[in-house]
Amino acid sequence: MATRGFDLDPAMVSTVVNIVKSLVNEEGQITVEGRTIQYKAKGRVHSLMEPWVYDGTAWDVMSGISEKAKHYKSKQGAIEHATLKLLERLKRDGLLGGRKEL
Repeated sequence: MATRGFDLDPAMVSTVVNIVKSLVNEEGQITVEGRTIQYKAKGRVHSLMEPWVYDGTAWDVMSGISEKAKHYKSKQGAIEHATLKLLERLKRDGLLGGRKEL
């Protein structure tokens, strides 16, 4: 018995892929003290007990410094924690919030 292939419109396939990506992943940017901070969250399969989690990454465009936050239940949680870690590091390194203490 022969199987028949599906005749799918490439534009429709692309639209479906983009919708799925937007549900699973998120990207964006904010500006803090004149610095552009980009962020993203990606969903992934983790385990049978906890099947889906999100990992977040935030990076400072000017310096290239980045921080990651792994294993969160929501995209927002992953993004928030990665961004907070990055802002704390930038402050500690003297790149935010005034001068670096010696």
